[in-house]
Amino acid sequence: MVLFTDSWWPRLRACARALRCVDVLAVLALGLWAALPSYAQSPVRGGVLSISLESDLPGIDPVVFASNNDKQAGILVYDTLLDVDKKGKLIPHLAESFESTPDATRFKITLRRGVKFHDDTPFDAAAVVAHFHRLMNPATRYKGLSALKDLESVSVTSDLEVTFKMKSPSAQFLSLLTEAPGMVVSPAAVKKYGENYLSSPVGAGPFVFKEWRRGSQIVFTRNSNYWKGPVHLDEVILRPMSDEQTRVASLKAGNLDIAMNAPAKDVIEARNDKKFQVYDPGSLGSNFLQINLTQPDVSDTRVRQALAHAIDRAVITKVITRGLSKVANTPFGSDLPPHELVDAYPQYDPAKSKALLAAYGKPVKLKFTISTSPLSGLLAQAIQQMWKKVGIETEITPLEFVQLIRASSTRQYQVMLYRFQGGSDPDRNVYSFFHSKGNNNVTALDNPEMDRLLEAGRATLDPAERLKVYRQVNNLLARELPYLFLYYFNNYIIAQANIKGIQPNPDGIIRAGTVWKER
Repeated sequence: MVLFTDSWWPRLRACARALRCVDVLAVLALGLWAALPSYAQSPVRGGVLSISLESDLPGIDPVVFASNNDKQAGILVYDTLLDVDKKGKLIPHLAESFESTPDATRFKITLRRGVKFHDDTPFDAAAVVAHFHRLMNPATRYKGLSALKDLESVSVTSDLEVTFKMKSPSAQFLSLLTEAPGMVVSPAAVKKYGENYLSSPVGAGPFVFKEWRRGSQIVFTRNSNYWKGPVHLDEVILRPMSDEQTRVASLKAGNLDIAMNAPAKDVIEARNDKKFQVYDPGSLGSNFLQINLTQPDVSDTRVRQALAHAIDRAVITKVITRGLSKVANTPFGSDLPPHELVDAYPQYDPAKSKALLAAYGKPVKLKFTISTSPLSGLLAQAIQQMWKKVGIETEITPLEFVQLIRASSTRQYQVMLYRFQGGSDPDRNVYSFFHSKGNNNVTALDNPEMDRLLEAGRATLDPAERLKVYRQVNNLLARELPYLFLYYFNNYIIAQANIKGIQPNPDGIIRAGTVWKER
């Protein structure tokens, strides 16, 4: 078995060395105390933290979570079995260690002792198994059920030990424990609330659910018995704000503490304003145009190549993202190892675009679906003008966020501006989207070579072998072009200057258990 656990020993030795230096540094410390930066201050207890969401929630239950927007609420009340560090690496969390067999067909997690759910019931192996059985039950209608299709069984092997057996090699499985499957619910609460559990969540996270005013706010209060130690804030309030300008305006007015996914213009302004702090935690995913390969015109590879060659992505990143974002050539963000491992993604070349369209021999008219956000509108108009220059006509159709997701999942579109914030394992960014049987294969890509590569990526834990596989995946995507990549998605966060303890993470989720407010 390959063992992963907390690296406590190096930290212990570092502490010991530090303690031997205390006497030597004491006098210097007294003189420097007034000059210490704010991050050296002790956390202050109390206060209410308000965080913006891009939309209201479908429920506060992992079975309905479908986005990072939902995960922001989930991580407050549930925590996760595993987590990712600032480099996107898997680390222990509610599970203090995890193991895998070399063939990636069995995984074992060992839970932390003494953890309890908010309803005071034990967080143990039986609860984890009950949680997975609930997710795997078709009657529950878990939105991510297909991600667990290779899970053959989950069993209690001791009070604090759970073993997962897979039907086939599944190198990506542990990464799921950082997402909705790793947000374990209280079995007692599920039984108690039944269908009302969606609005009565009970987990083991740093905050306890208090109330939900739909469309307005979701309120959580401090968990006084949190397993990691004291939680500093009294409350966290999540505020759904679909319009990014509204989020930033609310922040500037002092009615919001943290604005998520801020526009580039506001990020640049905030960097030059002492009232705010800007965090760039990196990226796991990208912004792109997804193409429904069953639709007229775009079903032809030559047309998709023409579309790609007509887009000046350097101009887009300069104008739309003010140079904050990097041009993307793969689905893997900067914190994933296969990032930019591609040999020949189509570059800007309008002459080549026109030649491909001439070879196609028919006029190309596109229906271009986008969200209603102002940034999406600006980006779509820029792309529309670039396509017009090579002879492509485009009709832009804006949809509300929920409608956009529905149109995508039902393939009711031709070309769509979309984004995926990414997962902590490369498989999460490609398998479900590009495998012919993937549950999120909204482009209708059906390529036997792609299927073979994606299955090979799951079949080994060897990082070098996986990089070879995903380079081939990137190259195949560059030829088939079910996605036209635009730029990598960085989860920029703007916070008020008095908000402390934010630990930037490439998934863009705020771990509010460490956050406190300076007063």
